[in-house]
Amino acid sequence: MTAKKTVVLIILDGWGLGAENESNPIHMVNPETFRWLADNYPVTSLQASGISVGLPWGEVGNSEVGHLTIGAGKVIYQYYPRIMMAIEDKSFFDNKVLKDACAHAKKNGTAINFAGLFSKANVHAAINHLEALLELAEREGVPAKLHLFADGKDSPPHTILEFLKLVPREKIATLIGRHYAMNRSDNWLLTQKAYECLTGQSGQLADRNDIEKILAGLFARNQSEEHLPPLRFSSEGGSASGGGEDSKIGPGESLVFFNFREDSILQIAQAFAKPGFDKFPRAPLDDLFVATFTRYSAELSSPVAFPAESVDAPLGAVLADNGRTQLRIAESYKHGHVTFFFNGHREEPFPGEYRVLIPSLATTRTEEHPELQAAAITDRLLEAVQNREFDFVLANYSNPDTLAHTGNYQACLEAVRVIDREIGRVLKVAIQTDTTVIITSDHGNLEEVLSPTTGQIETQHDANPVPLYLIGSAWKGRKFFNWSHLTSETTGILADIAPTVLEIMGLPKPAEMTGRSLLKDLLR
Repeated sequence: MTAKKTVVLIILDGWGLGAENESNPIHMVNPETFRWLADNYPVTSLQASGISVGLPWGEVGNSEVGHLTIGAGKVIYQYYPRIMMAIEDKSFFDNKVLKDACAHAKKNGTAINFAGLFSKANVHAAINHLEALLELAEREGVPAKLHLFADGKDSPPHTILEFLKLVPREKIATLIGRHYAMNRSDNWLLTQKAYECLTGQSGQLADRNDIEKILAGLFARNQSEEHLPPLRFSSEGGSASGGGEDSKIGPGESLVFFNFREDSILQIAQAFAKPGFDKFPRAPLDDLFVATFTRYSAELSSPVAFPAESVDAPLGAVLADNGRTQLRIAESYKHGHVTFFFNGHREEPFPGEYRVLIPSLATTRTEEHPELQAAAITDRLLEAVQNREFDFVLANYSNPDTLAHTGNYQACLEAVRVIDREIGRVLKVAIQTDTTVIITSDHGNLEEVLSPTTGQIETQHDANPVPLYLIGSAWKGRKFFNWSHLTSETTGILADIAPTVLEIMGLPKPAEMTGRSLLKDLLR
């Protein structure tokens, strides 16, 4: 392979710009590498939430939306507001796929099942959408059963009881922590436990009136609802009598997965809707109608209620069309973000695109391993830079986001130190090889792990801006106009990153990319 002059884009997942106080582990550590960067190379800030990434005003960003927007080079109207608009203009209740699901159950004299994350965070799913589904079932005259995946990760821990007041308790068929029902790390044993609960094969049989007691016991063990073991109930009468047969998803019924975000729901959806699924034995569910809110994967046979907006010219496609080679690196927890989402919901790599998947650590207690796989990612990145094999390299470090979600403050501090060390390793080699490096983030999280009002731990994403560092010999000593007030005045949005990469590489920006290059905002 011919030697390349490489451009490296590093996404520090969940690394935002926050207040300079103890709520911000980044500030408290005061990382040496990033201090040096701010003194020697241009740094600016970008909006990564709300309308700037196609979400409602004030809505926090997330990894899916962030990587999709960065790769697309344009703002894409996201699923949450699209579905909310459909509810508001009533077109939701005429959605063909959703009406077909109701019609199937009605024809068979069975029920429609709604399964998904029960959360107010609006990251993976929304209670508003579930409420609309319940209204749809009532309009169509079909009994509904709810299969709720407890959050405690994107929503604050120990808040599920407040959420449960918003839905009819008598319709709750199963209640399962997202740790089981929304595993996305190929831990199929966890997925199997959730599946067997949903299909009535296993799971703790309980009385709905005992939900508060069960959750109190979980919280007393210092666990959040995220780790709630699978529970199933009787669909009639509110008790566990009768063996909970009515709570299961059965033959001839309909099942709608109402998560709008694709990644974390995929494994459990595959168990119901992937032809030839072989990860574990499936229950006999003849004539089960399965639909998904959005397109989770091309491997699923199920109809999609709200197909994705097309991204015809993401950065990966532009590079491929111009004969450029590219490498994508991430641990398995975030690998879909640097491939599927970054490529505009495309499963297959583009010509000249190569992928490195670093398996995530096999642990449920990530707070005990804040290093995760950062060193392995750096090792592979440096190999590519030193060998000059690729024109473009994209790497994701998941440590900031993953550790911020644990709520463990000390682990968050250590995650900052890990990232500082690994970025230092990257920059040492990059500067020696005259490699251009862009460092940014997809959304905020790690920079605000204590509530500014209560001082309590926060585990959810936030709406803070994210940094963008530009490292290259051409820009040493230069500054963006807002370098001294990054949190109060931003230069651009995530959609501006891809046009910036293209200008650096001397490639034309396609008309579809509505973002703009940030290079002109450097002082001349």
